[in-house]
Amino acid sequence: MKQYDEEKNLYLGGEQRMEPSVNSEPFTEVVDFSVQPSSTTEKTNMSKLAAYPVDKESVMVDKYTFTLPELYREIAKEELRETDQVRDVAMTQMREWIIRNKYIHMCRTDALFLLRFLRANKFSVPMACEALERYLAVREMYPGWFKHIDIMEPATQILLKDGPVSVLGRDSAGRTVILIRMDLINADLVTPVQICRYLTLMVETMLESEEVQIGGLMLLIDYTGVAMKVFQDWGATELKIVMEAWTRCYPVQYREIHAAKLPKMAIPIVEQLLSFGSPKFREIIHCYTSVAEMQKHMEPSITPKKYGGTMEIDLNVVNKRFWDRMVELEDVVTGLDKMEIDMDHYTEVWDKLNPDLMEARSFKNLIFD
Repeated sequence: MKQYDEEKNLYLGGEQRMEPSVNSEPFTEVVDFSVQPSSTTEKTNMSKLAAYPVDKESVMVDKYTFTLPELYREIAKEELRETDQVRDVAMTQMREWIIRNKYIHMCRTDALFLLRFLRANKFSVPMACEALERYLAVREMYPGWFKHIDIMEPATQILLKDGPVSVLGRDSAGRTVILIRMDLINADLVTPVQICRYLTLMVETMLESEEVQIGGLMLLIDYTGVAMKVFQDWGATELKIVMEAWTRCYPVQYREIHAAKLPKMAIPIVEQLLSFGSPKFREIIHCYTSVAEMQKHMEPSITPKKYGGTMEIDLNVVNKRFWDRMVELEDVVTGLDKMEIDMDHYTEVWDKLNPDLMEARSFKNLIFD
């Protein structure tokens, strides 16, 4: 969505060290939770991180020090072209671009937020700025999907309790590994939009982690026993929106996607979904006829025993751990709703790039109880 003169808007250089306000612990760390799995959807009494400022009149310039394990420093340098000097200059340039961009009215400018986009675009500042615009635009175009997400809204509570998505931990390659058990999605109780809102909450929480920004995600999808209604409720418009959002607008780095036991009747729907993705995205997807084949790509230490691994922690506890993380970052995630853009400008740009999604404007005013 590049609409600007890069020579004017991306002109500042300079060096300046910055430090993240959030330094998350690996999800694989063993923690003893006294709360029973049945109470997963109850908020716990724990400290919460405050939302970041978004006012361009008082831009946040926080100090940054790289504190992650050496593995992530190597990945950042070799795969993302990130060095201390490159990072400092890029963040300075991106902040200055945001300040001078008249179409972005309110936006986070802290290091952790900017690094989402810089790392996802290998520190190309023009590409990172364009990615930020797409991210801000999709949230405003479809707020019913991506904004005003309350961790306590009923559909999210149902999904959190049933636990179809589990953040297992990080593998030896630094990737955050996520297991999706499709049979745990009850399509009689939740809609495609509500599922997307639940996933948005999880993704926004994960993107506050530098390990995720650098190491990326590895998805493991188990379709065993999934109900066909899970697929039948998704129309072409919904499929297009989620693929556009998750592969082009949100700065998520997908390393590998492995899926097993996809029902034959669901293949046309999944093929339609993937048709909206880029060839590069489709290249990282691998499908298997059995879960056993998929297990070959799962590291035993962070794989549940049900899937042939040695992980001692029950998945209910794993899900509870990530729930606590979402509660901790609740204000940070909801604070993203304070960001503002020029809707007249971006609506025109968005519609030119996505004419087939103009009808989806009907989702803009959806209200969730």
